[in-house]
Amino acid sequence: MSIIALSNGLSCLEEALLKEIIEKTKYSYISEEDIINKVSKKYNVSAKKFIKALYYAPSIFNEFTHEKQKYLAYIQQYLAESLTQDELIIHGFITHLIPVEIAHILRVCLVSDISYRKKKLIETRKVNEKEAESVILKNDNELNILTKYIFNKSPWDSSLYDILIPVDKVPLNEAVNLIVESIEKKLIQLSQESEQAISDFKLSSQVKLTLIEKGHDVKVVAKNYNINIIIDKYTMRLKKLSEELKEIVRTVEGVQEITIETGPNFNDAIYRRYSFEEPSKVLVVDDEKDFALTLSKRLQLRDVGSAAVFSGEDALSIIEEEMPEVLILDLKMGGIDGMEVLRSIKTKYPNIEVIMLTGHSSEAVKEEAKTLGAFEFFEKSAKIDNILGAVKKAYVKIRKNKLEEEA
Repeated sequence: MSIIALSNGLSCLEEALLKEIIEKTKYSYISEEDIINKVSKKYNVSAKKFIKALYYAPSIFNEFTHEKQKYLAYIQQYLAESLTQDELIIHGFITHLIPVEIAHILRVCLVSDISYRKKKLIETRKVNEKEAESVILKNDNELNILTKYIFNKSPWDSSLYDILIPVDKVPLNEAVNLIVESIEKKLIQLSQESEQAISDFKLSSQVKLTLIEKGHDVKVVAKNYNINIIIDKYTMRLKKLSEELKEIVRTVEGVQEITIETGPNFNDAIYRRYSFEEPSKVLVVDDEKDFALTLSKRLQLRDVGSAAVFSGEDALSIIEEEMPEVLILDLKMGGIDGMEVLRSIKTKYPNIEVIMLTGHSSEAVKEEAKTLGAFEFFEKSAKIDNILGAVKKAYVKIRKNKLEEEA
């Protein structure tokens, strides 16, 4: 018995082909969209966040929030549970989150050259050739983000699949037969080793998720119910961190031995534990680049997740995608100034709190900022502890508002 993991490029899948595979194998079918919707419902997280975790580059705040890793862990947990079902077709690039050690999965990818794909897209979406090419390239780039993140390979790399079928060159019936015959000849079947790999995948997914929910992002490998944790970022308190990780992992049912080691990139970055009590999405906006970067770094050293941009235009363009919780915003900037940014943010995103900074201003300007919704107003010479205190107060207000909305 086996499972088919079916991937395809945009406009590389004929509905008739999929229908024939399902009909001939009599396998159950679940799509990537189905999986995302089920995971979304289970964890009460919007489907859009899972899609972003899969196919978009990590947020500028991801170093502090670990959101990408968390949402991928949610998906892996669901996939691990799904593999207890046999005779199943799982459709979508989401299947790359399933470890290659699970060997009874037939991994199939349908591809074609871009001219074929453009022609299909023009027919189905009624777009022109230029629009079709743009859509295809965008989709390919999103798929590339996922496979580069997992394997550091292109989505079309043949080493990722058992069968790679060019649908523009192989007739539909031949493509179907190739897949079905591979199943019928028992070339890929459930074995003891594959069953153990499923158990290890379920266990590693649960351990990974448990650690992430405690604020830790580490690599987790399970083998015969033994857990190996790989710390790939530098920490001065390695022994203390190791003991903390072991204590958390011991709470997961089924874990036997726990080992911890450092990874090859240990010295390349600083280990950061996500703190649920500290602000993690603070955006510093100032056209004085050195000032913005220094302030952002000083906040990071105080366990605040912070990033910096250097103009009002950049701030407004980035907010919709990144959704910071707090802005520290310079009043006087070239182009769109701080007051205009404040006005725009409070109109579109009233829940974002804004702390204004200025080198010099009048009481009238401060009053205008407060009227527009500024949370606090400081001179640029203000002590870092005063700014940090305001950030934390803003974060308390944000959390209180969220709790009231959820109640």
